[in-house]
This record gives sequence, C-alpha cells and structure tokens, in this order.
Amino acid sequence: MVVSNIDRQDIEAAIALHGLSFADLITSDDVRSYKPRPELFNAGLRALGLRPDQVLHIGDSVTSDVAGATRLGIPVARVNRTGKARRDGIQPTYETMTLTELVPLIHA
Repeated sequence: MVVSNIDRQDIEAAIALHGLSFADLITSDDVRSYKPRPELFNAGLRALGLRPDQVLHIGDSVTSDVAGATRLGIPVARVNRTGKARRDGIQPTYETMTLTELVPLIHA
C-alpha cells in the first residue's frame, strides 16, 4: 500500500512511469488533508486493518512524516539522503540514507 501526501494524479503518474503497481493507494486528495495531520495516516491504517505498531511509515520529511506518524504511535523510517540534521525532539525510529537500506528491516 502507498499512502502519499502527493496529489493522486501525480502519484499515479510516478507509479506508472516506474512500472510499479500497488494493491491500494491513498492520497491526501482522498482524505482532503495533508500530513502531519492524522487523517491520512488513519485512512491507511483502516484500509489495512492494522494498528499503528504493526506498520512502518517511510518518509523523508521530519515535520510531515516523522512528527505526524510518531504522534499516532507509528514507527517511522526516515530516508535522509543529504544527512540533514533532525530537529530537537523529533526522532524517527530508524534513519537511513537510501531506501535499499530498509530492505532487511522490511523483510524482518
């Protein structure tokens, strides 16, 4: 499943461009709300039928992704490609420089 802050038309174009497919897609357009507000995260949890501690949110924004998900008890993997420093008090569960570093974590 993909839960994205991007508008539906933009994420669908990106998914098609890369030849990917996902069983479900929920966007900020669908819930009429943007991260870090809880509506988008909650819609994803409902669609999956899972609790916050049973998923992993992956994102690159400290404010939108890390702060938004952790407020709901969702573990977060922050992809920090540039090594940008975190803001005080906002800690991701995991931090990597690339998505591929998360593969072992996802399979665990």
